Amino acid sequence: MNEGTQVIQRVFALIRAISTRPHSGWRLSELASYCELNHSTAHRLLNGLIREGMVMQDASTRRYRLGRMVFELGLAVREEFDWEALCTPILQRVAEVTGDTAFFNLRSGHESICIARCEGGYPLKALTVEVGGRRPLCVSAGGAAMLAHMPQSEVDKVMHASAPYLKRFDADRLQAIERLLAESRKLGYGYNSELIIPSVCAIGVAICNQAGEPIAAISVATIKSRLSGSRKQEVLDTLRRETRLGDSIEVR
Repeated sequence: MNEGTQVIQRVFALIRAISTRPHSGWRLSELASYCELNHSTAHRLLNGLIREGMVMQDASTRRYRLGRMVFELGLAVREEFDWEALCTPILQRVAEVTGDTAFFNLRSGHESICIARCEGGYPLKALTVEVGGRRPLCVSAGGAAMLAHMPQSEVDKVMHASAPYLKRFDADRLQAIERLLAESRKLGYGYNSELIIPSVCAIGVAICNQAGEPIAAISVATIKSRLSGSRKQEVLDTLRRETRLGDSIEVR
């Protein structure tokens, strides 16, 4: 790998990491550690991104967040990648039938990004991720559902790429993630039982393209009591009906 390619990879690693904390931002030390960069390299690259408007630094907290240029560039492809218009009707149907919060997550490399969400009528909301939120595939029901449809060699690559994120978890949580993935592969769908938030569970079903490759997932998150017994199967059936949309999705 030549030096120019390495710089590009490091820059995009920083941008992707910063996007996972759109509100709180990152301290320089934790961002450098997460992206496996030394302090001086991360600082130099971030200063360059600030000059180009891709990143901004809060004057009081010194934390880094995405800059205005990211928004401006996104406008140029808004119509070509209007996922929200495509998936919102689906989520509205799921939320109406289940009464709970429905999410549409698109695969992005080893991660998934929340494209849209829709709240149901049940008063206790499980708003586990915001629109634009980015997480490794291995820590969510929708992501686990997508991993369940991938060959093991690809799953191994995803887990390797997710290692910086997974460093925050203790041994018990890491074992829970392993159980989530193993159970999801056996069942063919993802079921997250209180992995991230106590008393909150989620169930997800992958959307595959015509080649059988997982490209997205629809999921429902709610309190644990609402995803048990026969109701769990009812929610799963609702999600499976909606994944038929996969035949019409084209990822560029």
